[in-house]
Amino acid sequence: MTFIYHNSNWLAINKPSGISSHSAYKGDLGLVEWLRLHHDLRVHLCSRLDQGTSGVLLFALNSEAVSRAQSIHEQQLAQKTYYFIAGKHASSSWICSEPLDNKKCTTHFSTVRKGAVHTLYQAVIHRGRTHQIRRHAALSGIPLLGDSQYKGPGFLRLCLHCCKVNWPEINQPLQAPPPPWFNHLLDEVSEELTALAVVNQRYPFLADISDCCRLIHRGELAKDIVIDKYGDWLCVTGFDESLPATKLLRTMHPLLNSLTEACNCLGGIVKTNLRDPHKRKLFADSATWGSPIPEHYLVREHALYFGIQLNDRQHAGLFLDQRDSRRRIAKSAKGKRLANLFAFTCSFSVYALAAGAKLVFSVDLAAGCLKRGRENLAINQLERSANAKFIKEDVRKWLARQIRKKQNNESEYIPFDLIICDPPVFASAGKGKTFHVEKEWPGLVRDVHRLLRAGGEALFSNNHQAGSEKYYHSCLKEQFTEVTRMKPPLDYPEKKGQAPLVRIYWCKK
Repeated sequence: MTFIYHNSNWLAINKPSGISSHSAYKGDLGLVEWLRLHHDLRVHLCSRLDQGTSGVLLFALNSEAVSRAQSIHEQQLAQKTYYFIAGKHASSSWICSEPLDNKKCTTHFSTVRKGAVHTLYQAVIHRGRTHQIRRHAALSGIPLLGDSQYKGPGFLRLCLHCCKVNWPEINQPLQAPPPPWFNHLLDEVSEELTALAVVNQRYPFLADISDCCRLIHRGELAKDIVIDKYGDWLCVTGFDESLPATKLLRTMHPLLNSLTEACNCLGGIVKTNLRDPHKRKLFADSATWGSPIPEHYLVREHALYFGIQLNDRQHAGLFLDQRDSRRRIAKSAKGKRLANLFAFTCSFSVYALAAGAKLVFSVDLAAGCLKRGRENLAINQLERSANAKFIKEDVRKWLARQIRKKQNNESEYIPFDLIICDPPVFASAGKGKTFHVEKEWPGLVRDVHRLLRAGGEALFSNNHQAGSEKYYHSCLKEQFTEVTRMKPPLDYPEKKGQAPLVRIYWCKK
C-alpha cells in the first residue's frame, strides 16, 4: 500500500524508487505533485528521500505541522532506519561521523546479513544531510549497489530503502519492510531478480489508482521487450520480429511465472510487434500462458473503467503512458467545450465527460475505435450524455471544416476551451493516402491554435522516437504563449542518451 499513516497533521507514504520527493522543474512530477494530481492531497515535505531511494517518507498536512517538523529535526528527536545492499565490510558495526558539506552528522552502521555476492546493512540516522548514508557508506569502503554517483556497482536501481521512522508526534513506528528481493539479491544477480526490482518500483505504488501499469520498460532488461499489466493479465511485447512469440515465451517462462505471482495475475499473452503493421496485422503472432484471457474485460483507472482486448489483432485499448495526462484533463474539463482528436478508444473523452465537460467531440477516422469509445462511455454510464459527439472523419479534414465555419461566421462560432491532439506516428488515411506526424505536426499545431479561445489550452503528444525534440517543441512555441514539456508517468522513465518513448506538451493560448 502507498499510504502507511494518515491523520489531520501527518501523512506517511511508502515511496517507490524512481520518483523525486518534489518536482525539480515545471512539468516534472515529484511525489508532492503526484499526490496532488492523483489523490487531491496538498502536502508539505518534512524531509526528502533521493529519487532512487524507496521507503517511508513523511509529509506535513498544514503549516503548524511544518513548523513542528522543523523543530523535531533541529533537536534530532526523530530516528530513521534504512536498509541497503553493498559489498563486504570488515566490521559488523561501526559509526561514521565525517562532516558533510561542513555540517556535523553521524551514521550508525551494522551488518544485517552476509550473502555470497553482497551484504545487507542497516543504517540509523537522526538528522539527514544530503546523500548522508550513501556518502558515509562510500567513505567506509562500501558504496551502495546501484549508486553510480558514488562509484557503487551497477544495478537498475539504487538499493537503499527507508524501512522505519520513529516520529515523536506519532505513537507508533512508521514502517515499510524492504522488498523481498533485497534478501535474494545477496546471493545472486539474475534477470528474474532484476525484473522484480524494477516491478517493485511501480506495481504496488500505482495499484492505488489503477490496476494497469508498465512493469518493464523497453531497455530495462537484456531482452528487447516491454511488459504491461492490464488488470489480471500481463501483456509481453517482443520487438525482435525474427523471434516467434512461442519461443520468446519459452525463454521467459521462469521470469513470467515470478511476475505473475508478484503482481497477483492469472496469466498473460506474448506478442511479437511488427515494425510496419499497416500492410499486415498489428502483431506477427502470439502465445499465451496461465488462465485463458477473456476476449473482452474491464480495467480500472481511478473510478473509471475501460474495455481491454488482449489479442494479436489490435491494441489493448488503453495507452498507459497517458495516465497522468488523463487526470490533468479531468481536473481542467469541468464546464468546458473540448475536442479529443485522434480519439482512439476515447479514454480522454470519458475522463472529460465524467468530470463535467460541457461538450466533447471525439474525432477519429477508424470506426472500430469510435465503437470501442462508445462502449467505454456506456461502461461508465455516460452513453446517454448529450454532451458527447462522435465524429468519424480524418482529423485534418475536421479541423479544416471547423476553420471554414469560423471564417464564414466568426461572430457566432464558439471556440474550444481545451483540445487534445495525440496523433499516431504513421497511419493509413484511406484511398492510398497516408499520415506522418512529422510532416503534419506544424499544420495540426496551427489549426488547433486557431480553434482555441484566448486563454484556451491544448494537450499535444506524440510517440515519434526518431523525431527531433527541438522540432516538435519549436512548432508549438511559434503558436502558443506557454509550452510546458510534461514528464511521462513513473513507469515510462526517460533515460539520458535515449530517445523518449512519448513527448507530452501542455500549451496555453
